Amino acid sequence: MERKYKQNLLVSIVFALIVSITLFYMHNNYIFQTYGDVVYYDYILNGENDDIKVENVEVYHRKDSFSIGSGSIVVKNSDLINMETNFNVNIILENKDQKKEYQVELENYPEDNLKYRIQKISRKSNKSDLEDATKAKLIINNNGKTINELNLKILPVEQLEGANKEYRIENASISNQMMRLGSLKTTDEQIIKKYPNISLEYRYLKDEKLNKDNDDNYIVFKKISGKSKELVNSNDYGLFYLNEGNFKNKNLSVVIIFSNNDDKYVFSIDLTIQQVGDYYG
Repeated sequence: MERKYKQNLLVSIVFALIVSITLFYMHNNYIFQTYGDVVYYDYILNGENDDIKVENVEVYHRKDSFSIGSGSIVVKNSDLINMETNFNVNIILENKDQKKEYQVELENYPEDNLKYRIQKISRKSNKSDLEDATKAKLIINNNGKTINELNLKILPVEQLEGANKEYRIENASISNQMMRLGSLKTTDEQIIKKYPNISLEYRYLKDEKLNKDNDDNYIVFKKISGKSKELVNSNDYGLFYLNEGNFKNKNLSVVIIFSNNDDKYVFSIDLTIQQVGDYYG
């Protein structure tokens, strides 16, 4: 009986070792899955009529956060602001079931009194936020009177994904000419202590026929540098607008460079468009 027990114990130990070794060697095939928030929608709003032009208004809705704003309004008809004007701007989103109105603040561009920034509203999402939007409209009111109304085109933004077993670029996304840079996430707190400085280089391959392993074959279009404790696991790094070309046709990646006074730790993460399933745009 004791001999049989020892045999069973030995078999169990051998089996456990096989499983452990298998998982160890398979570990590199797994990617970092923490922070996997689902994006419910992500839009850019644009529109133009005879009086105003609205560009790159961002609407972003996740499970736990909502934002609307950024972008700009260009006043083409100066008569709109020649009077004593204290106008307010509302953006209306709607679908077949509901409508939601957001009042946004404007800020003058210093170099142009006919162009205004639309300040971004960022907050936690709530039940009143639409789960999707099929129509969008911008209304300018002055002293309670509507002086301009513009239907906006809704351009869905595609979510990007990129990760290895320890690091992930989260909340990056693209339209044709816009990229939300997202941010770098990790559960490895020691890397921040060991390497207090970080640089992220967003890039794309010059030509699909070129060697992806040669850094000289890339164009770096955005570089972000700073303290690791401030940039890692932080909020999004903002937006970047492409002057020429189309982000959706480009082979995108990010080079991450951790550094201290004596050493560097460098790796890259490829960014690909997220497959349909987690994204609802």
